[in-house]
Amino acid sequence: MLKILKYLKKYLYYAILAPLFMIVEVGMDMLLTMYMSKMINYGVQTGNMDRIIHYGLIMLVFLALGVISGILAGVFTNLTAFNFSNDLRKDTFKKIMSFSESQTDFFKTGSLITRVTNDITQIQNLISMVLRGLVRSLSFFVLGIIFTLNVSLQFSFVLLAIIPIEIIILFIFIKLVFPVFKAIQEKLDHVNTIVLENVNGARVVKAFSKEEYENKRFRVTNDDYTNTNLYISKISSLINPLLTLIVNVGQIIIYYLGGKKIIDFYLSFTGTEAPDLLIGDITAAISYISMICMAIIMLGMLFTNLAKAFASMDRVNEILDTKPNQSFGTLGKNDTTVHGKIEFKNVSFKYPEGKRDALSNISFETKLGESIAIVGATGSGKSTLVNLIVRFYDATSGQILIDDHDIKEFSKHELYDMVAIALQKAEMFKVSIAENIIFGKPEATKEEIEEAAKIAQADEFILKKENGYDDIVLDGGNSLSGGQKQRINIARAVIKNPKILILDEATSSVDTRTEKRIQDAMVRLMANRTSIIIAHRLSTIQDADLIVVLDNGVVVELGNHNELLEKNGVYKNYMKPSLRA
Repeated sequence: MLKILKYLKKYLYYAILAPLFMIVEVGMDMLLTMYMSKMINYGVQTGNMDRIIHYGLIMLVFLALGVISGILAGVFTNLTAFNFSNDLRKDTFKKIMSFSESQTDFFKTGSLITRVTNDITQIQNLISMVLRGLVRSLSFFVLGIIFTLNVSLQFSFVLLAIIPIEIIILFIFIKLVFPVFKAIQEKLDHVNTIVLENVNGARVVKAFSKEEYENKRFRVTNDDYTNTNLYISKISSLINPLLTLIVNVGQIIIYYLGGKKIIDFYLSFTGTEAPDLLIGDITAAISYISMICMAIIMLGMLFTNLAKAFASMDRVNEILDTKPNQSFGTLGKNDTTVHGKIEFKNVSFKYPEGKRDALSNISFETKLGESIAIVGATGSGKSTLVNLIVRFYDATSGQILIDDHDIKEFSKHELYDMVAIALQKAEMFKVSIAENIIFGKPEATKEEIEEAAKIAQADEFILKKENGYDDIVLDGGNSLSGGQKQRINIARAVIKNPKILILDEATSSVDTRTEKRIQDAMVRLMANRTSIIIAHRLSTIQDADLIVVLDNGVVVELGNHNELLEKNGVYKNYMKPSLRA
């Protein structure tokens, strides 16, 4: 909690001014009521017009001061809350960006989105509520008691009777709903996850006619979320009328006690003594006690929202307290000359929630400038292997070396500067095509962008676009075909001019002719560089200097195309359909 509240430090000036002006506003409300009482007692009842005008003018001054104070309290509250949430949201997002893939998997994408958006908004509302609502309610409560006792000590018995009852009711209410709010946020995570899955996978859902199934899945999850909210709403709907009833009973008691005292006075009036209590005093006392009781009701509602905000605070704190489980070294360009030699030494890896190793005891070595093909059936561990090179995940055991240095020794910048990867699923951003290409090299020139696009065979379709390289890509790359996205993805990797280029089925959606043109164009580019290719097509694999054959996460064969065919083993069996063709 303290870690999050430290974000208020920058805006402490605003955070102090907001409640101060709120106290002034409440004070003006109290004085307005007091002078209303005086106007009734000494102006209206006595028919003294001068007194009425005098008190009326004073009340107008209090009213103006109250309005100005209220406006300033609102301005400073908003400055504090919005700037606070802006800083917190940016730092939370930055922390998420530092997570490894395993940590992102642990939190789940839908939950992370909820925490950065909804949870931080709840905390922002908490700051607003504390600076305005909580201060306002406490001010009404404390000043209301002081002003009520100033009218008549007799009314203290009414306060002693109704305030404890209201506090007990609110305590029971808070105890019932407080534990539920964390569950509500978790259920909102589930709702968001299903929405995210269906938005991203809309085509798959439609292609398999699973709309009804997904609707049912969403309906069940959303109903669960709604029912939990309704549970709290039902309790809230009982609390408000009950608290209001107690307030009304208190007002009736004041009318009775005040009225009785005035009647008793006039029944025993001798013509010389002054009354202890006037009609205006009773009116003021009722207003004050109403303010006190409404302050308690407001506090109850505030505590409900505070419970929700504290649950959100715990969830955001969980992200901020999570330390990245990957550490990078300091090895940079000044410490070593990168050539691109890669070596796997007895590398094994198991996913955090996996029951068995995805890769087991992997060992092989590449030479400078070689092309390596990773081959195997679906689920054999091909993508997992290359994910370890770019440290999306870290090996469970063993070592991965680049130029005889453990990859953990390299700085983050240096590692991602010398390695570029083009994944099968080509992620596109809602920016121009050119901006998508230069994602890994923002300083790239127009000539470099066009050259990278030509190598990836993307320039032809890009130039046909209305705005060419400046054409904006729609959400999720929906304005591009699968093959076009993959070619932009390859251009994005190529433009970095890396020492190690990884293509993870990066041409799976590209036709054979275009793929051949991409390969031919990259021959010159990859001279004296290392390339790692994951593919199923024989045309992509057969020219590789080294082919690593995986089966259930284990290297079963190593060699070039001809050597592996001569072995008449797993590779030849895997490639039989392509060889027949």
